[in-house]
This record gives sequence, structure tokens and C-alpha cells, in this order.
Amino acid sequence: MQDSLLVGGCLCGSIRYQIAAPLAFAEHCHCSMCRKAHGAAFSTNTVVPTDALQITTGADRLSEYESSANRRKCFCSRCGSQLFIRRTNRPEMTVVTLGSIDGTPPIRPERHVFVGSKASWYDLDDAGLPRYQIYPGVDPEIDRPTS
Repeated sequence: MQDSLLVGGCLCGSIRYQIAAPLAFAEHCHCSMCRKAHGAAFSTNTVVPTDALQITTGADRLSEYESSANRRKCFCSRCGSQLFIRRTNRPEMTVVTLGSIDGTPPIRPERHVFVGSKASWYDLDDAGLPRYQIYPGVDPEIDRPTS
């Protein structure tokens, strides 16, 4: 847990933000939407209270895309960096992409989610982290970690 503000922003520097709350956890998401949005095998994210997240520069550059029901991907309209995911059904929490935080975030990913739809060309080789076929809590029958 950190004791001071975390800061971050997009690739071009147009958007800057700060987080005034500890990061509770982080995870690697392998869902097809995160893969498409990031152009990578997965996205690494954390969740913060929305009222602890403040856009300090470039709020007018922040664009949104409704990627699915109750999810809005937020990104820089100039460079395309994905920064946040707003959950319209849980507006009190905002997902922040860990890679957009400056320096070394004071947290490490602790699980893989949506491995049931991971990129076929990517092999998970960090056997220490739990893996979930979908998102924990969605379906109790398959919400146990897999090997």
C-alpha cells in the first residue's frame, strides 16, 4: 500500500491523472476486449475508488467507447492510450490500467482472469498466480482457480 499520491497518464502526455487511495489489488485480464483494446495478450489493471481518481490535465482529450454493457473504455483521443474502464453499473469504482501509472506501481498482479478466452499464441508460464476461466464471482461452478 502506498502512502502518497500516485500519478500517471497517457503516452503523449496530454492526459495526466492522480490517485489518492491505496491500490487494493491488480490482475491480468485475458478477455478478448482487453486484448483488442491494448493490442497485446492481456491487460494489467487495478481498481480504485472513483472519487480518489482525478484527471489533472487533459480531461478534454479523454474519449470513451462503450465496449460492452456497463463498460466504457476511456482513452486518450490523441495517442490512443487506454487509461481507465468505467463500470456504469458500479460508478463508485474505476479500473485503471497499471501500465499507465508512472514509475513502479506499489502493487503486483495477483491473478489471471478470463483465461478461457486468452490468446492462443500466449503461454501462461507464471505458475504461482491463480487462473480463472472467467471473472471470479460470476459463475460459482467455474470460478475456482485452474491450473
